[in-house]
Amino acid sequence: MRLLVPFFLFLTIDSYLSYSLFGSLRTPYPMAFGLGVTGVSFLFLSQAWLFYIFFQSGADEKIRFEKPLQKLAFHSMGVISFLFTFTLLRDLLALPFLIFNQQHWLYGATPTEVILALSLLCLIWGLFNARFRVVCPRIEIPILKLPEALAGLRIVQLSDVHLGTGPNTEQIGALVDRALGLKPDIIVLTGDIIDGATAELKPELAELSRLKAPHGVYFVLGNHECYWNHENSITAMQAIGVKTLMNEGIEIQIRGESVYIAGVNDPALTQFKGQGPEIPTPPANSSFKLLLAHQPQIAKKVAEHPYHLQLSGHTHGGQFFPWNLFVKRMYLHPGGIGRIKDLWVYVSHGSGYWGPPIRLGTDGEVTEILIQTGQP
Repeated sequence: MRLLVPFFLFLTIDSYLSYSLFGSLRTPYPMAFGLGVTGVSFLFLSQAWLFYIFFQSGADEKIRFEKPLQKLAFHSMGVISFLFTFTLLRDLLALPFLIFNQQHWLYGATPTEVILALSLLCLIWGLFNARFRVVCPRIEIPILKLPEALAGLRIVQLSDVHLGTGPNTEQIGALVDRALGLKPDIIVLTGDIIDGATAELKPELAELSRLKAPHGVYFVLGNHECYWNHENSITAMQAIGVKTLMNEGIEIQIRGESVYIAGVNDPALTQFKGQGPEIPTPPANSSFKLLLAHQPQIAKKVAEHPYHLQLSGHTHGGQFFPWNLFVKRMYLHPGGIGRIKDLWVYVSHGSGYWGPPIRLGTDGEVTEILIQTGQP
């Protein structure tokens, strides 16, 4: 049953697009109709491969032509999303006329061409943004009773890079350069950094190994590390000098003051016989307490502990239109800065991308976080 649901979903959306988008071309332009239906079916065949073969395979299982087929399927996912969105919007606008079985100017060759052109434009624009546009938001966090010695503490966050299914080696190098250019005291990697077999990610990991900070580089598991054998990810991170925090914290000294950095496991780890998230109790004498959690929804529980700041990722901010609109209703903190009681929460939109290499309505980011003394 679990595998039948996506099958019927694929079939339903395929049929809907074929009929609604190209149905009006059937009589006047039978060849265009046939090409359109064939093209949509091809896009959905790639999604069937992605779900029934790639997603169902084991982390160490080799699939023939995996990389090119994966790339094709992820691009197809973006195309389907834009086609479906614009076709559905057109149908909703025309719905009052359709109810009374009236012809409407929103149907025919020209509207179909407009939808295809809009989808292509969004695809090209989104591909360009994902490939070339990365922002560096600067977030200032005021902390009450923060010792003056810690004022200006600079934390740089990368999240959701998705090595293996996301950016290429050159893009990873550019992200690392941006991070190092901010001259961080601490670097944090808030999950979904690795999204592939680590044995095949040596060039990308070599770029990531350049991440260095005076007070360390810290990492927590995301759900995608769990899908690809989290132990291999931990080993790979250790090999490049990154400390993995698994439901644990570490107390370090910065400018003579105690700083506590903790990290929690991703809930997905329980699917692989691992331990779910458990929030470490921070020492009372630490002047600044930071918690790293891939998924932001744990913030309500973290707020019950005396942490000052939680850094998370996972949501991608929705990544591209229209999902960037829906994600705002799915998460209490879908992106950016927020607060629960005395806990500040910052959720990164992600440094890379997952699935379609598209950013439309969101930007990839390397985040600069400055800790400042707050006013009472």
